[in-house]
Amino acid sequence: MWRMKATTARRILWRLFVLLLLIPWILWNSCSGGGGGGTSPVPDNSTVLLRWKAPTQFADGGALDPSKDLSFYEIYINETGDFPPNDEPRARSLAVDDSSGNPVTSFDLKKISPPLVPGKTYFVALRSVEKNGGKSVLTLPPTKFIY
Repeated sequence: MWRMKATTARRILWRLFVLLLLIPWILWNSCSGGGGGGTSPVPDNSTVLLRWKAPTQFADGGALDPSKDLSFYEIYINETGDFPPNDEPRARSLAVDDSSGNPVTSFDLKKISPPLVPGKTYFVALRSVEKNGGKSVLTLPPTKFIY
């Protein structure tokens, strides 16, 4: 009989031990996006790339060479999707990579300042800026994404 009580007590202690190990994991997942309601933070060392195709034509249809004709891209990001004419870009990206000479076709959104908030919905639009200062129209409609 004593043996039965000891075995039962060990089972209870074992279950309690396992439960105590699981509680932090359950709480972490429910608050951090693994379970319900929370958002998963973007790791500090990761990249979140915005990608696009380099333009090949001017608005009038003439051939455009990004390495010869473009200076940089303006990146507009907000939560509404409305980009008024006097809106300031949130970031700029070179049009051509200095080391390779290849057109730039991506930007790490983690470089945006002030930083974007994980789990929030944003809209993004781009504008090409020529070496002579001329600007393209914004890419519209803006692209919607969740950061």
